[in-house]
Amino acid sequence: MTELERIEQAEEYFNRYYQMENAITQNRENEEYLRTYIHDEEYVIKNFDLAKKRATGVGIAAGIGLVLFLLLWLITGSLIVGIVLGAFGLLGFSVFAVCLQHYRLDEAKKQQVEVNQGINEQIEILKAREPQLIRTKDDYYKGLEKRIDFMSLNDMKYIGEMKKWVQSGEAQTAEDAAAMLEQKMLMEQFNSIMKSSEMPVKTYTDEENKERFGDPLEFLKKKKKFPFGFGKKKKEK
Repeated sequence: MTELERIEQAEEYFNRYYQMENAITQNRENEEYLRTYIHDEEYVIKNFDLAKKRATGVGIAAGIGLVLFLLLWLITGSLIVGIVLGAFGLLGFSVFAVCLQHYRLDEAKKQQVEVNQGINEQIEILKAREPQLIRTKDDYYKGLEKRIDFMSLNDMKYIGEMKKWVQSGEAQTAEDAAAMLEQKMLMEQFNSIMKSSEMPVKTYTDEENKERFGDPLEFLKKKKKFPFGFGKKKKEK
């Protein structure tokens, strides 16, 4: 096996490990997503908006009652008959519309209970699956520690960079690539330490700057020339 093949084999192993990690993440995301479909009775009532549906039903019943009144008035020629029967029609259709919406609300509640039960069952399946996924990933990781002998598994995310070094000839062996990676990380760590240790730039208020350099407005008001050295920090007494 060539050095490049060793790197590529390790890269394939690492990709499988990442797939296992992604499977655990996906399992948890699926669980959280399913929870968004679980709702209590209060949620169902609020979203059903019974008051609005009842008002709509009564409005439709009123329209039907009006049409019935006009038809009966035209047919019988009696205004009283039209009003009485139209009123009965209005009342009857209104009661029917209200009862219908209450029935639909009860059905929506029952349906949500069934949905909640089904989702909870799926969530329990996902919960039971996660420990097995984690064990599989951990066992695979232990196997990698025995298979990969030229680098630390903590650096597996850099395998692509190590592969480029071997391909370009910058590293002759997989071990050389690992050593180059370690050196690079040490330099990055050193640079990070140096940056964090740099002295912060101090900012001064207007009053502090006047104390340090003087007030140029005073010289302008007095129509005096700026003295030699104006703007330089005053010597401490």
